[in-house]
Amino acid sequence: MRFISRFALSVITLSIGLLAQSAQAVSLTAPVSPNPFADTALGGTTAAARPELAGTVLQDVISPFSFSGVSGSVQNRVVRETGTGTLDFYWKVNVDASTNGTGVSAFRLADFGYNNLKDADFRTDGLGTTGPDTARLFNVANYPAGDINFLFNGTGGVAPGSESRFFFLHTTATSYDKIASYDLLTTGAQKLSGSFQTFAPAVPEPSTYALMGAGMLMMGALLRGRRRGQ
Repeated sequence: MRFISRFALSVITLSIGLLAQSAQAVSLTAPVSPNPFADTALGGTTAAARPELAGTVLQDVISPFSFSGVSGSVQNRVVRETGTGTLDFYWKVNVDASTNGTGVSAFRLADFGYNNLKDADFRTDGLGTTGPDTARLFNVANYPAGDINFLFNGTGGVAPGSESRFFFLHTTATSYDKIASYDLLTTGAQKLSGSFQTFAPAVPEPSTYALMGAGMLMMGALLRGRRRGQ
């Protein structure tokens, strides 16, 4: 009985460890030229598994859409992490029940930038039923502005009358602006929506301005010193 108990305990401990690992940060796979993109599988996570995601909601904007018989809304959210002060960018797709039987298979983000990216995933501890199974990162050589897609292909898409989980990009950014855009792709015939604005890390970051300013001051001081020495 002791052997069985210890064995069972070992199995439980191992299972918990594997679950914890699967809920950790999912770093985006970088594409290698000449490949135009690389896919990263997403498994979902929670605030309990990743406590660093806890924070304050700075923006929470709902943007309606309607195209090719598909209607609904996208929830755009910006969260400042309590521990680090950095920003995470969230989205959630809601498809109306009145939609003509076609759902949404992809959320295609453009002009987000690459410099501040840490990882991507979706939350299983909030609203929604369908999480994206894949994050697609595009090659900076071909898409220099920063393109990332969240794909629902393996889950059958966000169906009419349902909503996705909150999916997110975890970043090192500390400021944001409404400078990125996204569009949506339907399931089935794969009709493409128009473009909608959304939030992204500000370009450049305030820290970049500070470094530039400090550099200019140093250059000015050096030039003045040289002139005095002549």
